[in-house]
Amino acid sequence: MMLSILLAVSGCATSSEGSGGNVWLGHGAAPAQSESEMQRAAEAEVARVVEQVGAIVRDIDSVGARLTLTYWSERGALTWTGYESHGRVGHRGGLAGAADTRDALREVLAGYGLARTGQVVLSLRRAETKWSVDYAFHRDAERPLEARTLPVQWADDSGSDEVPSGLARLLAGVGVPNGGEAWLEADAVLDDGRVVGWELHRFQVVRSGAGGSPLAPASRVGREVVRLTRAFQDGIGPRTVRFGIRLMHSRGEGDGWVESARVVGFVPSTGLEPEVAAEYRAMHEDIVRRWREGVVEGFTWLAQRGVQELALWYVGAVAIRGAGFLAVRGGGVVWKALRQGKEAATGWLRTMLSRVTQSEGRTFERLWAKVQLEGERALTTGERSELRALMARIERLAGTPLESSEKTAIREQARRFYKSLNPRLERVMDIDPERWPVHHRRPLQCAHLFPAENINAASNLAVVERSVHLRINALWMQFGRARPHASSADVRKVAEIIDHEFQPWYHRVDDVLGRGRTPEEAETAVMTMLERLYGSMGKWGGR
Repeated sequence: MMLSILLAVSGCATSSEGSGGNVWLGHGAAPAQSESEMQRAAEAEVARVVEQVGAIVRDIDSVGARLTLTYWSERGALTWTGYESHGRVGHRGGLAGAADTRDALREVLAGYGLARTGQVVLSLRRAETKWSVDYAFHRDAERPLEARTLPVQWADDSGSDEVPSGLARLLAGVGVPNGGEAWLEADAVLDDGRVVGWELHRFQVVRSGAGGSPLAPASRVGREVVRLTRAFQDGIGPRTVRFGIRLMHSRGEGDGWVESARVVGFVPSTGLEPEVAAEYRAMHEDIVRRWREGVVEGFTWLAQRGVQELALWYVGAVAIRGAGFLAVRGGGVVWKALRQGKEAATGWLRTMLSRVTQSEGRTFERLWAKVQLEGERALTTGERSELRALMARIERLAGTPLESSEKTAIREQARRFYKSLNPRLERVMDIDPERWPVHHRRPLQCAHLFPAENINAASNLAVVERSVHLRINALWMQFGRARPHASSADVRKVAEIIDHEFQPWYHRVDDVLGRGRTPEEAETAVMTMLERLYGSMGKWGGR
């Protein structure tokens, strides 16, 4: 479907500076937002794009200039994905009015609303005193990885057109030949809405001209790059936007303009299973979206979640961004644990965070939130040291035997988790908690022998009747006396033996003593096997 609108334009207001937002779909379900909130956010998206387009066309006065702007529209969110311009060498036209342009763009973009998902292409053409606008919608286009999934009620964050130092140095390092022409490709490295850096990708003189000293690009070239960068900042994730810039000697100075801009390097989620990476990205999007809509509200929401609830956020980022991110040592226990997949990694981290002090937990939350919302470079030297020290402490804790208070906290955590996994057993367990303890198949006193494994993993938990649990505990105590320096292999073997004999009593709250054999017989069978492995009965010392 195509629509052509003739309008008069005379320059729009400056664009807002953006920084990409995201939304937590959490297990595939959209966050709880009312229809009115979604509609307001969609309207804010349209207003933002209208301002951005106005800022870009404001200084383009060449009659015959053509612009192609590409967006991805999804549930009201509009993410810039491409830009092209041609015909920028025509004679100068007169001023073109602004109000009609804004109205026409608003009418076109608002028509997509919350229900339509696909690629939107706007085509603008400059006449003497007017712009014409065509648009097309492609429902079957491939979805860009940087596209947002829900609209943002953007906070008022209008930015200036001041050229940042990194871009200024890059442009100052290239010259336009006198009477000649050059092609420049410059990369903006983005992470969500942050510009991490500027890099020169390619520079080539395509026409040598009359010779003489080359001229630096005019300042308006840098301003045009800045305005387009702000538009692309509204995407999500770590990525690179490549600007193709035409430079030539014109009007007595180094002139030029951006001919193309597109995402060329989106960092894929190679460290997680696809569904886990998608959940992490959705969670990250929701958190950053809240930040975009208001800094105070965003931090308040984060504080209410707490570090253990946000474990997936951390696990996903470390897995996707690599071992160096946030001072996680490659090859260390933390790195190994966080690469195990969603359930194992987040469970491990939650358990480890329960072992640090409240002060350390708050430090983790504060620094992690700052990194994700403002970028790793936003950390001060002192904050980096704090974070490294905290990660080193977690690394040490993982290989340190649990203290009594830690065991109590982990048992409580295990019980809550087990009941959430086994709701059919919850009522009985709550009626008489002492009778129905949750058994750790690999006991807590041996947790330090498995530093990268979650002692509270579902596979390590089973509810057993108290009298049966006492017998199992007695066996582990005897094993501890016989093998005070047991290896992880020893513990695995003993756990397998105990599981084999006591399995009939695991996860059962009905007729626990009528399993065809008695707990005493199971205990005797375990003792016999352990004596074969680790010595005589005398060494064990009996019960």
